Amino acid sequence: MIDAQLIFPTKVYRSKFEDAQELQKKIVPLFLHKEKNDMSPVRYSANGYTSYGNDSNVLDIPDLFNLKEFLTDIIMKCHQEAKLNGVPKLESSWFSIMRKHTYHEEHHHMPSVWSGVYYVQADQTHPGLTFVNRNQKTHWPRTGVSELTESNSPEVTCSAETGSVIIFPSHVLHKVHQQTVDKDRIMISFNYGI
Repeated sequence: MIDAQLIFPTKVYRSKFEDAQELQKKIVPLFLHKEKNDMSPVRYSANGYTSYGNDSNVLDIPDLFNLKEFLTDIIMKCHQEAKLNGVPKLESSWFSIMRKHTYHEEHHHMPSVWSGVYYVQADQTHPGLTFVNRNQKTHWPRTGVSELTESNSPEVTCSAETGSVIIFPSHVLHKVHQQTVDKDRIMISFNYGI
């Protein structure tokens, strides 16, 4: 008999914000207005915009109060389940507007503890958040695979959908593949530390 044991498993948490449609109606025009009036925008590419690098947390906007409480509650539950010390606190948050041809290269959010993305506006035609398997950085196995499994997959993608939130440990490598559809994908990204 052979026993198998998973080592170093990584949990990614997903949830859904109930007031997503109402929030989308309020916040999308505000974000588009902020983008239009930003005199020194930081761009992912020629077609994408991010408010990353501004001094303020986007989740401190009054219209996002309920979302911030919702996210903080989820982060607290993840933190407790992971048996970590300290109390998580919002460190940074920003919004991004991704358009056709945009993508985001592989990265992590260290030294934060928890990171996540909330989809203000997205659907199944948009690229989701792709997590990269660090164990595959050595390009193992060199023999090829007959079927992808959680042990041999180089990456896993979580789909994008309005109102969904994905939370993960900040050390996890992630990226977004190039967007091929010609419609805005708008999200709020955030980091929590201790």
